Amino acid sequence: TSPTPPGRLSMRGALAADAQRAAGTIPTAEPFTRTVRRHVPAPPLRVGIACDVSGSMNAMAEPVASAAWIMARAAGHLPDAVSATVIFGSRVRPVTHPGRAPATVTEFAARDSREDFVQAVDALTSALDLTRPGAARLLVIVSDGLFKDDQPTEGQKRIDRLTSAGCAVLWLSLSARTRPMNGAHLVTLTNPATAADTIGTAAARALRTA
Repeated sequence: TSPTPPGRLSMRGALAADAQRAAGTIPTAEPFTRTVRRHVPAPPLRVGIACDVSGSMNAMAEPVASAAWIMARAAGHLPDAVSATVIFGSRVRPVTHPGRAPATVTEFAARDSREDFVQAVDALTSALDLTRPGAARLLVIVSDGLFKDDQPTEGQKRIDRLTSAGCAVLWLSLSARTRPMNGAHLVTLTNPATAADTIGTAAARALRTA
C-alpha cells in the first residue's frame, strides 16, 4: 500500500484520507495498492534415502527399490539438489553416493536378520549435513519400522535431533502395520501407478512444514 500513485486507487482508502485531512490530522491512510513480484531463488536441497532390507520387508523389496529410485531421480532433476541412498539391515550399504542420481532401479534382496537403522541415519546425516542449516533438507525412510533391540529408542533420538535442526523426515510405508518414528510424515503407498506423484506431493509438504 502507498499514500501516492502508482497503484490501484481504493475509494475507501481515499475517503479515509480525506476525512483525516478534514479533521486536521496528518493522513495515515494509504489508498493506493500495487503488487510487486520478486524472484526468490529456491534453496539448495539435500535428500537422504534409507531403505530397510531386513526380513520383514522381504515381500516388499521391489516396491522399496522403486520408491528409492523415484526419490533419487526426482532430486537429480532439481538444480542444486544432492541425494544419497543407503540400504540398512544387519549393516549399512551405500546404493548411490552424494550427487549421483541412479540411471536404473537398483534391485536388492531383503533377508537380513536385523535393522541397523541408527547407523543408516547417522551415515546419511554425516554425508549430507542434514543437521546443518543453509539448505532444504529431507530424510526419506522406506521401512515398516519393526525394529529390534535399542534401534527404536536410539532411532527416535536421531529423528528428534534432525527435526529440531529443521530437517524434514518423510516415512514411506508399504503396509498397514508400519510403525513410524514420532515426528516423521507418514505416507502409505498403495497404488504403484501414482507412487511418484504421491511421493512428490508428500515430500513438498514435509519440507514446507519442517
